[in-house]
Amino acid sequence: MSENSERVLLHVKILNDGIEPTAEGVRTGASLRVVVRTAPDGRVTVSGSVSHRVHRMRASGKVFRYWQTVRAFSLLRTKAGLVVLRKLDNASRQIRTQHLFAGGEHQLEQLLHVLGDQTLLEPIRPHEWDPLGQDVRVVEGPVFEDHGWSGIQAQISLILQDLRGEALRLIGDLPVAEERFPLLKEVLPRRLGHSGLMHFLDAEDYKTVAENVFGKTRYRKPLAREIQRLVERMLARPDWRSSHNMSVLNWFRLFRGLVPIDWIIESMRRTETNHYIALKPAECVQARALFRRVPQPILGRILAEPVAQSVRIIGDTVRDLGNADVQLRDLDLLPELIKARGQRRIRGAQDLETLVRSMPQVWVESRSLARSNQAISTVINEANALREMHSYNAQIGRLEDSDLPVATWELWKDPAFREDAEEFLVEHRRELMTAEQLEREARAERYCQERLSREKKRAAWAADVAEKLDGMRIGEHRLVVARDADTLARWGSQLNNCIAGYADELGMDVFVAVVDDSGRARLNIEINHKDGVVQFLGTNNRDAVKELEKGSAQLVFDAITDIGIPVYEYALGLQQLTLPVRDAVDA
Repeated sequence: MSENSERVLLHVKILNDGIEPTAEGVRTGASLRVVVRTAPDGRVTVSGSVSHRVHRMRASGKVFRYWQTVRAFSLLRTKAGLVVLRKLDNASRQIRTQHLFAGGEHQLEQLLHVLGDQTLLEPIRPHEWDPLGQDVRVVEGPVFEDHGWSGIQAQISLILQDLRGEALRLIGDLPVAEERFPLLKEVLPRRLGHSGLMHFLDAEDYKTVAENVFGKTRYRKPLAREIQRLVERMLARPDWRSSHNMSVLNWFRLFRGLVPIDWIIESMRRTETNHYIALKPAECVQARALFRRVPQPILGRILAEPVAQSVRIIGDTVRDLGNADVQLRDLDLLPELIKARGQRRIRGAQDLETLVRSMPQVWVESRSLARSNQAISTVINEANALREMHSYNAQIGRLEDSDLPVATWELWKDPAFREDAEEFLVEHRRELMTAEQLEREARAERYCQERLSREKKRAAWAADVAEKLDGMRIGEHRLVVARDADTLARWGSQLNNCIAGYADELGMDVFVAVVDDSGRARLNIEINHKDGVVQFLGTNNRDAVKELEKGSAQLVFDAITDIGIPVYEYALGLQQLTLPVRDAVDA
């Protein structure tokens, strides 16, 4: 038997030497590599990837480079004769698998187009001031004609188009969907690769499908009948093309070998639809591991529940267990917890989810993720330490009498020096905070003194105006100045207004009531130090002339203004009253 052989179909490496490295890392190159590998049995695999060269600088100033895979794909023919296309997206850390059938060649073409775009991303492309890309070098790959950067792009597109045809020639003819899935001729070929439909591969009848799902030793005729019923329901749905197909079979397959086959048949008989949110392949693996640790009676209760409800709950449960990178729960503890609580108290999927979520949480990372996190943590710690060093040097530079040396990276890495520097920075910040606090307190004291001075002036003014107005007799009415909050509340009750809300301003502003011979307030007047008369209102905030006769209102108004009190430009309640000459001119 011959060994594996490998041949490079395309290798393009482009570098841009005009880009300076940064602490965060900058892309300075790209590599597109496509190879074909031949297995000992003659099967061919075409795989390729796009990698970016990242140029970074450590806090010490040391520059380093590394290559990072951005996208990858593999196109192969399985032993069953199907053509599988797998795509890796490093940004989302997802691997997507799809099957190619006759007529689906454009999917490979779209993938190669994406790989070409990823190869020519910024900042590998030249700048506007460098239209021909003088800093860009093609170090490996075909010889490109000198047509500038746009010419390189066009030539790579042509090369990828030729590569698509070569890859399909090496893989061979794509299988015909109708021939490989005779029971699902109505289903779109692009959906046949779904895991729920792969059980129908080369199946001429539903007996074969049942054997593919549950095994030949567990085959029963009712299994085939129930699968046929579910398929007919799927094809009869108006929106069956967009449904989740037959992934419901994967749900029942999780119980294979764990419960009697009659329980599965009974659960399938109660299932009216296959339209639900299916478990992903990785979630199916976790769910199988979960079910293997659950006693059979509990699995029977889960099977007795509606499928859509159980799948949703179990899906949430297994997602809480973790993934391939991080394990969050230790499933080996589950049998002991179930035994301690009692099987009868686990009545279904909901109780099982509650029990799993109550398990102690662990955090076990995979080796690859741990290495990645360690590298990221090192870079972040260095960046933070470098920022602290620059902050220390900046503060040292602002001090004239400091004997401390300016830190370099080699000196900053010394723990003793960093401890002394941190103590100095803490003490320096404390001194600055003390000085700032004293300044704030002095500023607050000055503000209080200024405010008290202003309030004393207002209070003296208010007392003088109150002395002049209080008890003044004007025709049939008398002026009364409020001295306390109870007086304002009584006036507000008599006039049905909100003057009681001004109690906080007593002593600073003057509040006057026009009282008749019976002692009832007829008008409220507000006078403040800044604007003078601002309100001159009666019951329900009516204008003064509507509360008193125009002549009486005018007499009261003139008596107030004659002692030198101004009138606010937008004062309320002065309609139809004659303003003093000086105020009328100002208005």
